[in-house]
Amino acid sequence: MKLLLSLILFIFVAFATAHNDCPKSAYLDVPPSDLVQAKDLSAADKVFHEKYMRIAIQVAIDNNAKFAAAIVHKNGTVMCTGVNTGRARIYHGEIEAIVNCTQMYGKKTWEDHYLYTTGEPCVMCSGAIMWSKFDKTIFASYVNNMYCERCFNQLPMDSNEIFKLGYGINHNTQLIGGVLEEITDTFFPSLCGTDNSWGVVPLCSENWRRSCPRSSRYFGY
Repeated sequence: MKLLLSLILFIFVAFATAHNDCPKSAYLDVPPSDLVQAKDLSAADKVFHEKYMRIAIQVAIDNNAKFAAAIVHKNGTVMCTGVNTGRARIYHGEIEAIVNCTQMYGKKTWEDHYLYTTGEPCVMCSGAIMWSKFDKTIFASYVNNMYCERCFNQLPMDSNEIFKLGYGINHNTQLIGGVLEEITDTFFPSLCGTDNSWGVVPLCSENWRRSCPRSSRYFGY
């Protein structure tokens, strides 16, 4: 028995020693990508982005929805819109807009275009936006405000944690957040303590509040 235990211990130590120089992950751990907040925009950029965010907001209102998106060429031409009507869980406003525009114009990627959305893109939509190669993504309400502050169900991850991975596809999409969030935040009343099917008990860091600094770093593309 002692011989067997000694052999097992030897194998364990040998295995651990052989792998003790391995990193936790194969992928480079990079800081979050750049996040420009609405309050930091120039006066001209603020006017420009608010103009087109209002289109996405109006699409949401017209469809009695919370999440809608608009795709706009950088010259100001509105290409198409999309809205989350709930027809399937994967058809978020951003996905609907991308699919609509693809069907209308036959484009696979969207360089020189901006995507406006009433809510910060979720993990799924962030990936779709990155693969579609938009120049900029502009959103209104933040995921952490919806989730931590209002108990609205969300995948609890900031979009710039996904956008930072653009190095893997040689593309960076600039992210601008909080544009007209004072309007879209009214779409998300607090569900805390209710039995609403969209409500959750959020697992958030102690003392977090919306005034806390938001992590951001320009990645350099």
